[in-house]
Amino acid sequence: MTFPLGLNQDWAVKLSLLLLTAALTGMAGAAPLDGVKTYLGGKLAVQAAGTAQLTRAADRYYALAKAAGFDYRKLAKNAQTRAVLQEARAGWSKASPAYEEIEGIVAGVDALSRFDLILDAGTSAAEGGEAVVPFDLKLPNGRVLPKPGNLFGVNEAALWGTVKAFGSGVPFDVNGNGRIDFGDGLPDANVLKAAAAELNRQTLALRRAAGAWTPTRADVFGALAGNVPTVGPVFFENWKTSRFVLGGRSRRTDFVVISRLSDLGGNVRSWQAMYAGLSPDVRARSAPLDAQIRAGLGDLAAFVGRLEAQERRRRFTPEQAETLQAEAQNRATAITGRLTQAAALLGVRVGE
Repeated sequence: MTFPLGLNQDWAVKLSLLLLTAALTGMAGAAPLDGVKTYLGGKLAVQAAGTAQLTRAADRYYALAKAAGFDYRKLAKNAQTRAVLQEARAGWSKASPAYEEIEGIVAGVDALSRFDLILDAGTSAAEGGEAVVPFDLKLPNGRVLPKPGNLFGVNEAALWGTVKAFGSGVPFDVNGNGRIDFGDGLPDANVLKAAAAELNRQTLALRRAAGAWTPTRADVFGALAGNVPTVGPVFFENWKTSRFVLGGRSRRTDFVVISRLSDLGGNVRSWQAMYAGLSPDVRARSAPLDAQIRAGLGDLAAFVGRLEAQERRRRFTPEQAETLQAEAQNRATAITGRLTQAAALLGVRVGE
């Protein structure tokens, strides 16, 4: 090695070591948060594959309906109709769980949060509130649905017939089991085509925004602190009033296909992925605190997973759901408190 004039070899070696240490420290600090972005990108690829599949099927369904002159009783007799609708449902069922596994990131990061309102969390103008979606849906026939609700919800309601305005009113055995079950009907082809196309368009826009996002500690801590406390008041509250608990007594038009317990499980996995990016820095400051956070998230994931498994075999009563909600929220509150402590240790302010 050649050293600048006046710099002795001992000091040069020390300086080289200091520069190497700084470079390695920077690399170590960046890699875990890059992992959060990689996780997000992987799930978005699955979501985009699902929305593309849904869109292709919705377009084929629209073409069949148009060929039938939008006579849905005639469309019901077309041998291709069942397969096309099953394909559309399969696309939605691929995309929706993938989004739930990144919703904690999308909803909690300022640069991405607008997409959560559009895709999964926003309400319709009829429902009102502070989270009304910011878009209208223009249909191929020129009709406009003003602020119809979030796009996963609109597509779910069209495909499973929970919103009358999104359907044709013609019963149809979609799953081919020989009877008309819950959700068996022909969607309005104009609504399904427009809703599927917009869901796919917004998914691709989210992918672009996610690609441009550079995760920071403040982003990840903020997303965790904002999302973990929603276990009880959002996920369990939705679940308690859904068909998965109330059966036919439920008046919800959403969360009819996939249980909110499953959605929560996906969100918890996203929280674990986010915290994995922060864990090395927290562990360096307080190994016990890091262990408590990781254990808390792991225990919450296992708790929700057990409930999911039980729900496949039975239906919880509303009273049991209330008790489980309280237990889950207690777990979430404890985790949130420790996350706030960890953020403070690293000089990150959350909740402002």
